[in-house]
Amino acid sequence: MTVSPAVPLSKSERTREAVLVAAEELFSERGFDATPLSAIGERAGIQGTAILYHFATKRDLYAAVLDRMFTPMLKEANRDLRGEGDLAERLGVVTSTLVRFAAGNPAAARLVLRESFSGSSEAGDVVGIASQKGWSNFAKALAREDAVDFDPLVVWNIIVGSICFYFGAGTHVGGLPYDPCDPQRVAEFEARMIHLTHTQCGFVPETR
Repeated sequence: MTVSPAVPLSKSERTREAVLVAAEELFSERGFDATPLSAIGERAGIQGTAILYHFATKRDLYAAVLDRMFTPMLKEANRDLRGEGDLAERLGVVTSTLVRFAAGNPAAARLVLRESFSGSSEAGDVVGIASQKGWSNFAKALAREDAVDFDPLVVWNIIVGSICFYFGAGTHVGGLPYDPCDPQRVAEFEARMIHLTHTQCGFVPETR
């Protein structure tokens, strides 16, 4: 079978991608309000005003960054939840998907954590829309299951909140003396998160 060569990106597409990469880095480092378009343009290697050719407003750029970050992961988690195995197995796979995504994209966890407490209504609204895609898909999928006796939204918040704090706060909270993205640490955290998910869903008896 002949594989068609990849079509190279146009100059405009390369510029747009550079803007998205720069914006993702700066929004996660500084937050939405503290990141002017001029700083994004400087990091992307273009004038800040040129960004408006690709994105009408900074809010539109922020929404595009979140979509680029989270949409592929949410689609994968949605497929996991509708995959093979019993519900406990599938919830474990979903939890693994979310953990591994955050481990490979700690900037995404930092961004969500930062804007959750920033008080920026503009950024908060955009994060809220992105978050709603996650929990609404989770709740809809579980609504099709028999004998679900737990609140899907509570479980989703426990999973996502724990993951975002672990990878988003990292060594910035309490001076933790290790790298949360170290593969051994990630594997241990993933196992504990699966156990936590199963416990919260009633698949594992809680110990006292």
